[in-house]
This record gives sequence, C-alpha cells and structure tokens, in this order.
Amino acid sequence: MVESFAFFLDFIKYLLPALVIFLVVYYQQKAFFDDKYQKRMIDLRREQDKTILPLKLQAYERLILFIERISPESLVMRIHQPGISASQLKIELIASINQEFAHNISQQLYVSSQCWQMIRIVKEEMINLINTSYANLGPNCVGIDLSKAIFEEIMKMEETPTHKALDFVKKEFDLIF
Repeated sequence: MVESFAFFLDFIKYLLPALVIFLVVYYQQKAFFDDKYQKRMIDLRREQDKTILPLKLQAYERLILFIERISPESLVMRIHQPGISASQLKIELIASINQEFAHNISQQLYVSSQCWQMIRIVKEEMINLINTSYANLGPNCVGIDLSKAIFEEIMKMEETPTHKALDFVKKEFDLIF
C-alpha cells in the first residue's frame, strides 16, 4: 500500500507540471489563433467591401435609371409612335415597364428590402396608372388619347409614384454612403 501511495505521489509530481504547461501553451495558442482569426476576418471583410461597394453603387444607379425610364414622361415619349392604337400603346407601355423591371431584378441583392419593395410598388403603380387611364377612354381611341389621359392622371396627383420612389432611393443612398 505504501508502495502504491509512493507511485501515486510520483505520478502527481510529474502530472501536475505537465498539466500546468499544457494549459499555459493551450491558452497562448488559443489567444494567438483567435487574434489571427479576428484579423483574418477583418481582412476578409475589407476585401469584401472593396468588391461589394462598387456593386451596391451600381445597383442604386441602375434603380434610379429604372425609375427614370418608367416615369410617365420618359415612357410615353419613348414608346409612343404616330398612328398607334390606344390598346397597342397600353400593351407596349406595360411590356416596357415589365422588361425594365426584369432587367434590374438582380439589383435587389444589393439594396435594402424596403428599397426593393418601393421599386416593386412603383412598378405596380405605373401599370395601374396606365390601366386606369386606358379604362377611361372610349373604344376607338388612339395612342395620343392614351398619352393625354396618362398625363391628365399625373396632373391630378400631388406627387407621381416615380418621384416618391426616386426620393426614397436617394435618401437610402445618402444614409448608406
């Protein structure tokens, strides 16, 4: 029994310093690698910002261009052709809005969900404006009549949907950058 107790004391005598050294080395290594990990994460974040920032800027630029292209003034002037029927103009105006939207749909990745929601709302409001203007026309109307009806509807509004969306996008851009 004395022999096993002596063995136990010898074991503790070697184990305790080894355990202390292990713990010291472990915590030093942990601190070293944690610090390196944090620095690496900061570096990765900086690299990511260098890549993402230009894409975000481009997204805001493209959304502003989208809003300008679907504004009633721009849209009607770009799409209207002499002699076109009101129904054909309506179809082409709505198709143009949908094409512009589809072309910019990936930009939602780089802007806030509120901003993207505003873009979706302005798209729908512009389509509704065209449909409402068309619904108020007679059966034999031509494209110029629809154009006039759209501009008359705009005159009734305090602020057009595109101007509201443009203001929203600019304000969000100012907050972020």
